[in-house]
Amino acid sequence: MAKILKISLLFAAPLAIIACDSGTSTAAPTAQATASAGPATQAAQKDWTSTVVVTPEGGFRMGNPDAKVKIVEFASFTCSHCRDFHKESTASFKPNYVKTGKVSLEYRPFMLNVYDFAATKLAMCEGPDRFFTWADQLFSNQEAWITPFTKLTEADIEPLKSLPPEQQVAGLAVAGGLHDFARPRGLPRAKFDACLSDGKTMQRLTAQQQAANDQYQIQGTPTFLLNGKKVDGVTTWAALQPKIDAAL
Repeated sequence: MAKILKISLLFAAPLAIIACDSGTSTAAPTAQATASAGPATQAAQKDWTSTVVVTPEGGFRMGNPDAKVKIVEFASFTCSHCRDFHKESTASFKPNYVKTGKVSLEYRPFMLNVYDFAATKLAMCEGPDRFFTWADQLFSNQEAWITPFTKLTEADIEPLKSLPPEQQVAGLAVAGGLHDFARPRGLPRAKFDACLSDGKTMQRLTAQQQAANDQYQIQGTPTFLLNGKKVDGVTTWAALQPKIDAAL
């Protein structure tokens, strides 16, 4: 689990990827059969992974809002254990649990450093419909987008230190080439610049993180809630899956 660092803009230490501690027929149903199905059957037939909303707590929830099991994940895009959880859970979590409507997954950003602010604002840039697509890109290519930041020198960073925090993040993102990561994935430079320099988003993320820390005493990432209760000592899909199954 990645231990929480005090976020200081700008910049406490060089960036590294944080090693965190802490019926058998397959035929499509007919329109008549679908219309006559009850609410539970219709919920099971729907692909709930396409339903994503922003929650009042500032998270991004994928899935059935009435799912029996609700998972909240506090995670960091620079955390290697968060990356590993997403890789390990890809084959099972979303297709077998979220898609079917049995479980919902809410991702709540938890920034461990200033680089996380840049990545998180990028993931949020195109709204809830694209948030999990960007999250997958950031985790799947974590080393690729982080490596340019590790090569920044003091001379690269020094001009940014006198800027307001949101401009520091935007300037850092450009200095580290995050716009070059975003562009071939469909995000134009103008939209990238607007998203990364948005001061209101920066303030909201900071306030939401403080509120989460006050309520749940988050010690690192990833941290999970299962139906509103923190699950201590769980950082992997292998450890979380049995707890979900038991709750179902």
